[in-house]
Amino acid sequence: MPLPCRCRNAVVLWSVRKKFVVLVADDDPHDLELLHLAIQRNGVKADIHEVHDGEQVVRYLRGENEFSDRVAHPFPDLLLVDLKMPRMDGLEVLKWMRENPQCNRLPRVMLSGSGLEKDVEEAYRQGVNTYFAKPASFKEFQSLLKLLIDYWARSQRPAVKVC
Repeated sequence: MPLPCRCRNAVVLWSVRKKFVVLVADDDPHDLELLHLAIQRNGVKADIHEVHDGEQVVRYLRGENEFSDRVAHPFPDLLLVDLKMPRMDGLEVLKWMRENPQCNRLPRVMLSGSGLEKDVEEAYRQGVNTYFAKPASFKEFQSLLKLLIDYWARSQRPAVKVC
């Protein structure tokens, strides 16, 4: 049902709501397949875009090269980033985002196979909003993804400026 909005005594209707856009950065095709399956089974209304290394994350956020079409590659509402990726790892991505203040408002969640305290500590030092070790069971992974996407999709956040 469309939502009414009163603007200068006129009623404006929004009939189409933009899908919540999630950028997933992970180089493991098996993990990506599980993520897509978990989201599909959850019935979560999200538009999932994936990249496979940290350099692609930066190009995607900047809207450069293969990601220059913002209709096909919209700026994300949430970044799910893996710790260990080729060419530029998750910590380096977080550091780049911290050094580019226009990206500071984009929520950053690290999903990693590592639960080592030093990795968790460094991720928070580099500006991650939250850190999760990837659950061992698919059911737990499915629940975690639903929780994450529902939480960030419902949260009130300031507008994100494109990096």
